[in-house]
Parts: sequence; C-alpha cells; structure tokens
Amino acid sequence: MSMIAEDEIKAFENDGVVCVRGAFSADWLDLLESAVDTIMGDPSPLSREYVQTGDGRFFTDHHMSRRNNAFRRFMMDSPASEIAAALLRSDKLNLVDEHLLVKEPGTDVPTYWHHDLPYFEISWDDFASFWIPLDPVTVDTGAMKFAKGSHKWGKVYKPVMIGSGKDAEGAAEFDGHAPDIDADPDRYNVEVFEMQRGDALFFHAATLHAAEPNRSSDVRRRALSLRYAGGRATFEPRDYVPSRPEMPELKPGGPLDGDDYPVIWRA
Repeated sequence: MSMIAEDEIKAFENDGVVCVRGAFSADWLDLLESAVDTIMGDPSPLSREYVQTGDGRFFTDHHMSRRNNAFRRFMMDSPASEIAAALLRSDKLNLVDEHLLVKEPGTDVPTYWHHDLPYFEISWDDFASFWIPLDPVTVDTGAMKFAKGSHKWGKVYKPVMIGSGKDAEGAAEFDGHAPDIDADPDRYNVEVFEMQRGDALFFHAATLHAAEPNRSSDVRRRALSLRYAGGRATFEPRDYVPSRPEMPELKPGGPLDGDDYPVIWRA
C-alpha cells in the first residue's frame, strides 16, 4: 500500500474526497478506452440513457467486467483495489458497483448534487467510490465538484434522478432535499477538480457531489466509477434502491460477502 501517502489518506478522511494524481498509467486507461464503444454498442439491461438530445448524450451502464475482458482485466489486475483499500485503511474490499458514465460533447446538462449512500444498501462507514476518467476533465467538459466535509454532517438527503434532478419516485424522505450548494459554494467548501488523464477521485459515499455539463464540442467525458465497501461495511436494506441485486441473500447488519458483493481484494 506504499503507493498512497498518509497525507492522501488523511485528506480523504477529513474532506471526504481526495484526488490521487497519476494513479493509473496510460496503458490501463487505453485498455478501458478500447472497450467503451463496445459496451455502448451492446448495452446491458442495467444501462440508462439519461440525456439524448441533439448532439448530447449521457449514457451509463453497470458491471461491464461480467461480459467484457478489458474491463475484467482492469478490475482484477490494475492497482485500483489496492489504492482503494489503502485509502479506506481496510484489509478487505467488497465490490459494490461498477459504473460506466459517458457524457458526450454538447451534453449541456449537469449531474445534480447528491451523495451515493441512499442509492445503495450499504452502511455509512467504509463505503466509497473511485471515479476514474479516461479523458482529461475540465470545467467545460464535466468536472466533478464536492462539498468537502459533507460526509461528516450526519445527513442523508433524498435521492434524485440523475438526468433531471427530480425526486426519485418511491424514495424515502431521509433528511429532505440537499441544500442549494451552488447558490453559496464558499459556505459549503466546494472544490471543483480538473484532472489529467491518469488522475482519479476517491470519495466517501456520504460526500455531496455534482458535475458540470459537457459543453465541449469535441471532447468526451468517459469515466469508470468503482464503488467499494471496506471490512467494516454491513448490509443495510432500503425501500428505494435502483442498484439492488435481484435477491441479496444477506442479513441486515451483517457482512456483505457473497455473490452480489464479491470480495475483490484482501491484504
């Protein structure tokens, strides 16, 4: 785990997000890039088209490694899991979700403020995402932004629909709607992360985040989001979970180990 410095771990713990610069070599990103259009040309039943108007398109799909060798190689052999384990200070990782997000040029729609926690049946502690862009990311092409420290507020806000920002039908109210962070970004300690190819963001599932539209005319914004649970995470059933496996054979408050959330890494 020496590839991650202690100050990066502390930044994650304090801010709920850290940008790991130069986390992945061009070879790993080239491997994923070679498979993205294949996935988009033959999407799974879990795929979604959140925006598809004019030249814009916001496409997502899940669990690509189950059917694509390039994604499988990345999941099993890249340093992603080892880096995630170091940042979580965990000796074990369960894979919760594998999520491809493609914002094509001209997609003038933001990703609205939300946190990942209410979309999954995973406990608060030890649950985080690795967001790995395959393209350079700027404010104009869809940079991610975070309300640093929001994972410590003790709040779970009502989930919204990714493409519209409207309330997710059937979701619990939780702590109501997320605050209007864009109206006062300084108050909410917002940081926008512009990234080079090879950089990656790691953030807690309770950290509020959003993303800019892709206003570029010629630059794609392709990213892989890997959601990991560490050794302290437990199963926590919820009424509204769009990501729910068919029939998770898990006990509330119990460990995640099983076919639905496989152990992908151990120390």
